[in-house]
Amino acid sequence: MNSIRQVTVFGGSGFIGRAIVRELARQGFVVRAAARRIEVADALKTAGDVGQITLMRANMRVPQSVAAAIAGSQAVINAAGIPFQRGRQRYEQVHVDGARTIAQAANAFGVQRLVHISGIGADSRSSRNRFIRSKVAAESAMIGAFENTVVLRPSVVFGPNDQVFNRMARIACVAPFMPVVGNGRARVQPVFVSDVAKAAVEAVVRPEAAKKAYELGGPRIYTYRELAELVLREIDRRKPIIGIPAPLMKIAGFLAEFLPVPPLTCDQVDLLTQDNVVRAGALGFAELGIEPIAAEAILPTYLDRFRIGGRYNQHAPA
Repeated sequence: MNSIRQVTVFGGSGFIGRAIVRELARQGFVVRAAARRIEVADALKTAGDVGQITLMRANMRVPQSVAAAIAGSQAVINAAGIPFQRGRQRYEQVHVDGARTIAQAANAFGVQRLVHISGIGADSRSSRNRFIRSKVAAESAMIGAFENTVVLRPSVVFGPNDQVFNRMARIACVAPFMPVVGNGRARVQPVFVSDVAKAAVEAVVRPEAAKKAYELGGPRIYTYRELAELVLREIDRRKPIIGIPAPLMKIAGFLAEFLPVPPLTCDQVDLLTQDNVVRAGALGFAELGIEPIAAEAILPTYLDRFRIGGRYNQHAPA
């Protein structure tokens, strides 16, 4: 019988974290959504019954706050992460030291399940990219302090308010062409954020998931050029797709890193030139009993705002 009733979610205010909190609440768990800035997660309070979801302020650099967020929970999910470095928010401190702090506290409080959200490519072979390098070290730190850790490695995650399809749609609305990095032939396997959330909950409730890593990808593999075509088709825009040499994009990414919220970084450009797909033979959604949803089924629900005239400006079928 499953004795897990309360789950702490670190990064509960983030894109993936919010989805996990909602899915846990939907399945009847009591949830603590822990984040450095809980004010951006106020809407989560209405995702469950009264008192089911509690927002807790926790800073990875303050072990006492991490311990307070975990105390009393039987399971912990780490979905904390940063897309770029700024000030004291560094990859090493947030991804690596933060993971270690969470795992050590989970061990100290006798937590039954620990789930870590990582990313495809987070293995020892991916060492050039600063972002991926920190993800590799985070997995090692987490497993080193809590050996039964379950690791989930999603491909590019999409859904309302994502940073992938929304950004491409915004660019398509204002630019004379749709840019892709290099020749746009790098492959990606977009995964719906709600499916990642379901996988996190399954990792909590399935004892057999302990000590395993799951690679999570959607049902279809695309090239980035095909993703650009998909977005243009969905928002009904006619724009040429033009490849921009990666070195030029890295220069743009380097300059953008000086902005308060960079739209692109050198690390992100590097990732856009590499395949991001589930490896053959890897454990995945099937082993967790989940059938992932295709991007084509979800994109119309939130990209319609980029169409001229909105969702009702649809061509009638012939």
